[in-house]
Amino acid sequence: MLGVRLDEQLEQRLTALAKRMQRSKSYIAKEALKLYIEREETKEREKQIALARWESYQRSGEAISNDAVMELLDTWGTEQEKPCPEK
Repeated sequence: MLGVRLDEQLEQRLTALAKRMQRSKSYIAKEALKLYIEREETKEREKQIALARWESYQRSGEAISNDAVMELLDTWGTEQEKPCPEK
Protein backbone atom coordinates (compact mmCIF):
# COMPACT_ATOMS: atom_id res chain seq x y z
CA MET A 1 0.00 0.00 0.00
CA LEU A 2 1.23 3.47 -0.84
CA GLY A 3 0.09 6.75 0.61
CA VAL A 4 0.83 9.99 -1.20
CA ARG A 5 0.39 13.48 0.21
CA LEU A 6 -0.77 16.03 -2.34
CA ASP A 7 -0.78 19.77 -1.98
CA GLU A 8 -4.22 21.37 -2.06
CA GLN A 9 -4.03 22.54 -5.66
CA LEU A 10 -2.98 19.14 -7.00
CA GLU A 11 -5.66 17.44 -4.92
CA GLN A 12 -8.29 19.76 -6.40
CA ARG A 13 -7.09 19.13 -9.94
CA LEU A 14 -7.10 15.37 -9.37
CA THR A 15 -10.60 15.50 -7.89
CA ALA A 16 -11.92 17.58 -10.80
CA LEU A 17 -10.36 15.26 -13.37
CA ALA A 18 -11.73 12.19 -11.63
CA LYS A 19 -15.23 13.68 -11.74
CA ARG A 20 -14.95 14.61 -15.43
CA MET A 21 -13.63 11.16 -16.34
CA GLN A 22 -16.03 9.37 -14.01
CA ARG A 23 -13.11 7.48 -12.53
CA SER A 24 -11.72 7.24 -9.04
CA LYS A 25 -8.80 9.38 -7.96
CA SER A 26 -6.91 6.16 -7.23
CA TYR A 27 -7.41 4.95 -10.80
CA ILE A 28 -6.10 8.21 -12.25
CA ALA A 29 -3.15 8.30 -9.86
CA LYS A 30 -2.28 4.69 -10.72
CA GLU A 31 -2.42 5.42 -14.46
CA ALA A 32 -0.29 8.55 -14.02
CA LEU A 33 2.30 6.63 -12.02
CA LYS A 34 2.37 3.85 -14.60
CA LEU A 35 3.01 6.32 -17.43
CA TYR A 36 5.65 8.18 -15.42
CA ILE A 37 7.49 4.98 -14.48
CA GLU A 38 7.41 3.71 -18.07
CA ARG A 39 8.80 7.04 -19.31
CA GLU A 40 11.58 7.06 -16.72
CA GLU A 41 12.48 3.41 -17.43
CA THR A 42 12.71 4.23 -21.13
CA LYS A 43 14.95 7.21 -20.43
CA GLU A 44 17.21 5.03 -18.27
CA ARG A 45 17.44 2.32 -20.98
CA GLU A 46 18.31 4.96 -23.59
CA LYS A 47 20.92 6.44 -21.27
CA GLN A 48 22.52 3.02 -20.78
CA ILE A 49 22.57 2.43 -24.55
CA ALA A 50 24.19 5.83 -25.13
CA LEU A 51 26.82 5.15 -22.47
CA ALA A 52 27.60 1.74 -23.99
CA ARG A 53 27.97 3.33 -27.42
CA TRP A 54 30.25 6.02 -26.02
CA GLU A 55 32.41 3.40 -24.27
CA SER A 56 32.58 1.39 -27.50
CA TYR A 57 33.68 4.49 -29.41
CA GLN A 58 36.32 5.30 -26.80
CA ARG A 59 37.74 1.77 -27.10
CA SER A 60 37.62 1.40 -30.89
CA GLY A 61 37.46 4.92 -32.30
CA GLU A 62 34.94 3.60 -34.84
CA ALA A 63 32.03 5.83 -35.71
CA ILE A 64 29.56 6.45 -38.48
CA SER A 65 30.64 9.40 -40.61
CA ASN A 66 28.63 12.60 -40.73
CA ASP A 67 28.27 12.19 -44.51
CA ALA A 68 26.72 8.73 -44.06
CA VAL A 69 24.28 10.04 -41.44
CA MET A 70 23.32 13.04 -43.58
CA GLU A 71 22.77 10.75 -46.57
CA LEU A 72 20.43 8.63 -44.44
CA LEU A 73 18.54 11.65 -43.12
CA ASP A 74 18.04 12.99 -46.64
CA THR A 75 16.02 9.85 -47.43
CA TRP A 76 13.77 9.93 -44.35
CA GLY A 77 10.10 10.17 -45.24
CA THR A 78 10.70 9.20 -48.85
CA GLU A 79 9.91 6.01 -50.73
CA GLN A 80 13.69 5.41 -51.01
CA GLU A 81 14.40 5.56 -47.27
CA LYS A 82 17.79 3.97 -46.57
CA PRO A 83 18.63 1.72 -43.61
CA CYS A 84 20.87 2.96 -40.82
CA PRO A 85 24.50 2.96 -41.97
CA GLU A 86 26.92 0.44 -40.50
CA LYS A 87 30.28 1.39 -39.00
